[in-house]
Amino acid sequence: MSFSRLVFYFLVLFSIPILGSVVRSAVRGKLRDAFMMLRVYLVVVAVYATVLLATTLSIPIQLLTVGEPQFSGDWSIAVRGIRRFPHDQDENYEVDFQLSNRGTKPIHGQSRLIVYLLTEDGTRFNPNPVSDPSTPPFDALVNPGKSITTTRIFVMPTNLNRIELVIARQGFRLDWFVIGRTPFDGRTVVKLQ
Repeated sequence: MSFSRLVFYFLVLFSIPILGSVVRSAVRGKLRDAFMMLRVYLVVVAVYATVLLATTLSIPIQLLTVGEPQFSGDWSIAVRGIRRFPHDQDENYEVDFQLSNRGTKPIHGQSRLIVYLLTEDGTRFNPNPVSDPSTPPFDALVNPGKSITTTRIFVMPTNLNRIELVIARQGFRLDWFVIGRTPFDGRTVVKLQ
């Protein structure tokens, strides 16, 4: 477990007795003591939030190449191959992902994982929603020491100079409140072209 995650958990655990003490003081009629403890607590939370925001804004985008895995515990995902098929004014990009388990127990992949492509001007392209039913989802079960491959197809305009792939988790997650880089935070890209 990372140091920043330990700091976050300590702040959460620290919050419970402090807020309980504030409520207890307020119920007993000691409003001055309650407000004093609440102010100190809010200063600590404000300092943490400031550091969190500053590091989130200052952490550079991490650039990976094709084949470099991204890990979440024993589970990993890596881009293993790209195929391009031109048609009319567009191209199909077929991207193969290898889902691996380096652990000793079967595990499911990350839930709510999304992938998308970004062009040099920041345009986002989501995968084609019509996919092959035999293609496993990202949260498929992966046995110990094994890998499975899944493919996503993107329809892109032709003649693009730079294409990057982003793998991120969507929806609410506690990692938003942990200082530093977390797996699948959307700040890591794989350079495809």
